[in-house]
Order: sequence, then C-alpha cells, then structure tokens
Amino acid sequence: MPAIVTRAEARGVVALRPSLSPEAVRDLVQALAEAWQHGSLEGLASLLAPDAGPIEARARGPGALQEAWRQRLRAREYKRLEGVELVRLERVEHYAYGELGGPDAPARPADMRPDELYVRVPLEVTQLAGERYFDGVIVLMVRADEGRARIVAYGETP
Repeated sequence: MPAIVTRAEARGVVALRPSLSPEAVRDLVQALAEAWQHGSLEGLASLLAPDAGPIEARARGPGALQEAWRQRLRAREYKRLEGVELVRLERVEHYAYGELGGPDAPARPADMRPDELYVRVPLEVTQLAGERYFDGVIVLMVRADEGRARIVAYGETP
C-alpha cells in the first residue's frame, strides 16, 4: 500500500486520508471552550490525541500540556467563565498544511504534519474582573484520530 496522504495526483494507486470536516473542527472548539468554562482537566484531556503536547514543545508530550493546564486551573477559578461567550464559532479559522506559509496565512509550525489542520480560535473574553484567563487566541494543531477531531498541539498567542 502507498503512504496515506490527504491529497494526491490521480495516477496509479493512492490511499487518501479523510480530511476533517468544518463541523468536526467546530465541535472540537466548542468542547474545548466548555471544558475551560467548567474548569475540567478531564474534559480538556479527553480532547487530546495520545501524542499531543504544547505547541512550542510538542515532543514534551501530553503530560507537559496537562500539567500546565492543571496549574492554570489551580491558579484561577475558570468556572467563573460559565455562561460567558468565549468563542464565536464563525470566527474560528482553520488551515490545511499546504495553505500555511503564504502571504495571507500563518506560518507553518516546524513539526506540523501534512494530515493535520492548523486552527486559530480568537477568544471573545480573555479576562474577567481584572483577572487574565487567556491570551487573545488559542492555537491548535488538530487531526482525525479514532474517528473524531483531536488536539495534537495547543498554545495561545496575544
């Protein structure tokens, strides 16, 4: 069998990986926002692929990411965000591997794979009552895993 790819020329035998639908990405972003609003480390962790990690140090793995989230959840009362519109789904942007790095697109992360999507989630609320909860944009790398969208890298930017 040839290597599985997301796109290929119609020549010979190719094995195509199904791409993530916009609905799958929206569902993932919605679940992420809800997990933050509930202050649920378990909810956040359930959205991760087994090899996930921080976007700036993906090789550190899911343990590093979950520990950073655990510290954040201890430092702030994220449940105060319940009922607040954190994300407007129509503002979420996603880019395929080949769309990144151009003049009107974000740079492609060095460790991004061709079967992953780069997702930018602008946040509507970053602070509440003077307490900062988030930077301005959540940045994700996402791929299909076990039939659903999963986070393979997570980060935030101003």
